[in-house]
Amino acid sequence: MTPPARHHFGAGARRRPSLRSQLATTAVRGLVRPALSLLPLSPLVLRATPLVDLGARLLPVRTAVRVEPVADGAVRGAIVRAARVPDGFGAGALLYFHGGGFVAGGLHTHRRFAAELSAATGLPVLQVRYRYLPAATVPESVRDCLAGYRWLLERGATPESVVFAGDSVGGFLSLSTAIAAAAAQLPAPAAVVALSPWLDLDLTTKLAHRNAATEAYLPTAAFPRIAELGCTRDGRVDLTLSPVDGALAGLPPTLLAACDDEFLRLDSEVMAARLTAAGVPCELHLWYGQIHAFPVVFPYLPESRALTAEIARFARAHIRPAAATAAA
Repeated sequence: MTPPARHHFGAGARRRPSLRSQLATTAVRGLVRPALSLLPLSPLVLRATPLVDLGARLLPVRTAVRVEPVADGAVRGAIVRAARVPDGFGAGALLYFHGGGFVAGGLHTHRRFAAELSAATGLPVLQVRYRYLPAATVPESVRDCLAGYRWLLERGATPESVVFAGDSVGGFLSLSTAIAAAAAQLPAPAAVVALSPWLDLDLTTKLAHRNAATEAYLPTAAFPRIAELGCTRDGRVDLTLSPVDGALAGLPPTLLAACDDEFLRLDSEVMAARLTAAGVPCELHLWYGQIHAFPVVFPYLPESRALTAEIARFARAHIRPAAATAAA
């Protein structure tokens, strides 16, 4: 049984997306998706994808933040703190895994959203710069993310005060890292948040669904190629790497958000049903008239701010700061 979905049409009481959101979606559908569809996932293109994060340095961050680079052994990333967020991790932290299809993305493509999350939650955000294709396979990306969790715990964060969060393949990593933490006998984090997540490597149902045609942003033809490049074992895509097929019992409360017309909507619905069946508290949020991972792409839209507020509410409802944990 799938938990009842919370449906979001626009900001506030509107039953349709805001005008700014409609314009943004139209631009992405008409310009960005056709351009992405022309890019083959060739060795040359994969070697050039770090330029995306380099170019994202030019994106203006409207929220005042302090950024502390992290380069400690196997852990690479940055700690983002909005104004009035204290040093340390005593109050908790968000461990954020960026999207980018396991082939692109990084600290700067997601810096604006990390800043918004820090401001909304009052918590520091640790952005993990995990390795991805062609330098690393998907299981190696998961290991990098798990190393980020261990790093936080070693520096005073309590498991009850850490929230895993990510968008797109970062949502895959959020759930996969929570599953990997349990397998490594690490304590579970307080909660997991996955935005427009890719959670099922079996693409058969999704490719046959109407959303394969209504997807406004992502070229669906890229998904089989990414799965082939990053998740192959003995010559075949290892479907057991899919978080929807993982050991879900005992995972922390999870918030899933997807867009009604996006290709990956089914993954959130399937995961919500399986988490519920496994006894894991779960919220499923469906947003109308938006694009895949819209709070990352357009963090200052009214709908993006509304979803960021939902994430902050969910995080605050489940974290227990270190001081409260010690007192208990």
